[in-house]
Amino acid sequence: MSPVAFCSHFVPHLHVSLTDTHSLSCNVMVKTHTTPGEPCCEGRCSLDRESFLQYDDNKATPLGDRGKVVHVTQMWTDIVQELEILGHEFRKKLAETKQRMTKIHGHPTLQTIILSQLEQGQIIGTFLQFNISGKYCMLLNTMNMSWTLISLEAGDIMNEWKNDEELNKYLKSLMKNFCHWLKELLKLPWERPRSTSRAPDITQFQSTTQLPPTMDTTQILPNINTTQRTLYIMSQHEKVIIYMAAVIAISVPLIGGILMKLVPKTCPQEGKEQAGVSLWFLVELVC
Repeated sequence: MSPVAFCSHFVPHLHVSLTDTHSLSCNVMVKTHTTPGEPCCEGRCSLDRESFLQYDDNKATPLGDRGKVVHVTQMWTDIVQELEILGHEFRKKLAETKQRMTKIHGHPTLQTIILSQLEQGQIIGTFLQFNISGKYCMLLNTMNMSWTLISLEAGDIMNEWKNDEELNKYLKSLMKNFCHWLKELLKLPWERPRSTSRAPDITQFQSTTQLPPTMDTTQILPNINTTQRTLYIMSQHEKVIIYMAAVIAISVPLIGGILMKLVPKTCPQEGKEQAGVSLWFLVELVC
């Protein structure tokens, strides 16, 4: 996914065009420990890269014209409740996983980026990216529930989360709701920028706790494709090596037998030595 260049020209638009690509995203940060007055869960949600909701510990604030439109709908209440549940679930999960976080000193922080994409009226992508204190990063594609490591250190944590049936059930439900809201949000009457066929970047928000730099979410899909290409190339190399080994295993004894037959019978000992030298030279040449 690459960054989107939006048109500067805004036009009234009451219904979504089926030729466009749209997205709903939320960037949420959850903390296991906070000081008095510091939020334990905060985030920002955007539709087609335009922020409409700021969340701060069960308190939500509408942003811009879109926020005002969504604020008077039932979806506003539903999204806020979902963010509240998300904060509770991941604070609990962080506490359970803390013993595996050997690279983190102090209390861990989880940044979760939620992304749902729609094109021509159909959902084409649903992703969750997790970043624990900038040290452990992983990606979940909820279309097929496949997990991908972004940082190798997250391997143990990813396997634990991957095998957690309750967590995976919750994440499926979460993304199902996001897909529904994306479709419903696009039905609301408002002025919005023209969309393109490219996916959006995730809106960043100001936080009282600054996370270490994380992976640009616009690069999620290229990284997955790069990983798949790397694995494919490695598998092709392995096939070539196996093929060469098979050829050598078959050819060397065959050629050795031919050389043995070509040695003069009057000098059996000399012939064996010559054949042995020729066979050794052949093996050295091939290898």
